[in-house]
Amino acid sequence: MTRTSPRHTAPRRSAAGRRRLAVVLGLAVALVLQTAVAQAYVAVAYAPRGLVMTERPSWNPGEVRATLSLTLQAHEARLLRAESKAYQGTPDRNALGQKITCERPDGTIVKESWTGTNLLARDGLNHVVNRLLFVAPEAGTYLCRLRVYVNSHFAEPARATLYSGFVGDTAGTLTTQRLGVSRVVNGSTFFPAGDVTRRRVVPIFRYLPPPGTTTVDARADIYITNCYGSGGAGCPVRTFPRSGSSTYAIRGFLVPSNPACPTVATARSVRSFDSLKHHVGHVVDMSATIPSGVDCGSWSTYTEVQWLGGLPFVVQLYPYSQSSIIGS
Repeated sequence: MTRTSPRHTAPRRSAAGRRRLAVVLGLAVALVLQTAVAQAYVAVAYAPRGLVMTERPSWNPGEVRATLSLTLQAHEARLLRAESKAYQGTPDRNALGQKITCERPDGTIVKESWTGTNLLARDGLNHVVNRLLFVAPEAGTYLCRLRVYVNSHFAEPARATLYSGFVGDTAGTLTTQRLGVSRVVNGSTFFPAGDVTRRRVVPIFRYLPPPGTTTVDARADIYITNCYGSGGAGCPVRTFPRSGSSTYAIRGFLVPSNPACPTVATARSVRSFDSLKHHVGHVVDMSATIPSGVDCGSWSTYTEVQWLGGLPFVVQLYPYSQSSIIGS
C-alpha cells in the first residue's frame, strides 16, 4: 500500500533533546551503521507487519514486500530509502537480504540497490537500511519495490519474521542538473590481512552544481563482507582462516576543487564484526554549505576504508555499494 505521507516524522522532542539535535545538525556530517534516520517522506509503501518469510530458490530475486509506483519524465529522479526489521530466524544464522529494485511494468529491472546481513538470534531485532538514487532513462511508469527475503546457510529452509519494512521517496522530483551518481562498477575491492592501505570506494569526481546552489549533499551506502574459509560472496576464492573477526576504519570525504571552500569529512570510525555476522552495511552522509559569493568549483566525494586487524574483507560494489551528490 502506498501512502502520501509528508508528515511521516519523528515524535516531538523535549527542549533538551532539541538542543542536542541542533548540535548534531550543526556538524552537518553523519556516519551510521545500519541505523534508522528520522525524516519526512513524500510517499511511503509499507510491507505487511509480522509476515513469516520462507526461503525461496537461490535464483529468486527476493519476494516483493512493498511497491511505490512512480510516473516519471525522462531523466527525472527519485532518492529512495528502504529499511526492514526482522527476527526469529530459523535456523540461527541465515542471510537476511534487502533490495530496492526499480522496474518497468514488464518486470525488467532498470537499477537496483542491495544490502543485508546475517540474521542472528543473539542480535534480537535485526535492522537493515539502504538507498537508491533512481534516474528514469525515459518517460514512463516505474515500479520501485522493496524486496526482503531469507537464505539458509544450512540444509533446512530458512524462516524469519518481518517485524516491519518500507520503501519511501525522500525528496520528490529531482532533475539530473542537480545530481551526481557513482558509476555502475560491479565486483569488489579486496582488503588483504596485513595491508593497511587506505582505499577509496564509490567515488564521484568533478560534480559541478548548477547556478544558485547553496548546499551540496553527498550520500554513500557501503557494504562490507569479511573473508573466511574458501572465500566467495565477493571475496576471492582461496584459503582463509575458518572463522574470526575483522576490524576496519571507515571515513567519508566531500572535497571542493577550490581550496577557499572547506573540505567536509566524517569522523574516522573504527568498527569490528565477526564471521557469523559476515555482512554489514554503512550509511555515510555529508553536507557542505557553499559560502556566499564564493565559487567552490567542482566537488568530489569518496569513502575511505582501511583494514586494521583480523580477517581480510571486501567492499562489494554495485549493486551493493553506491554513492550520490545532490546540489540544492
